[in-house]
Amino acid sequence: MTIEEKAKWFDAALRFGLEGTIQLVMKSKQGSEAKWAIVDTSNGSVLNSNLEWEVEPPVNQRDESFLIRARFSFDDALAMWQQFKMFAE
Repeated sequence: MTIEEKAKWFDAALRFGLEGTIQLVMKSKQGSEAKWAIVDTSNGSVLNSNLEWEVEPPVNQRDESFLIRARFSFDDALAMWQQFKMFAE
């Protein structure tokens, strides 16, 4: 299985609808630690730690800084979404 195929499998494996086209998606899991992203499925962007939307690059172009900005624990991702909604309204 290629890296791209694995990424698609993870994307489909676990998702929670947050609002409209926004979903909380498990992107990876190592041991007991899962990494989550808040994804706008309408345009392929993710909410980063600066509470800004950025286009998610292809798997082979994601560097460490992107992963730090756009991947979170489940609890941190939910807290970020709540914070984003508070400031966006």
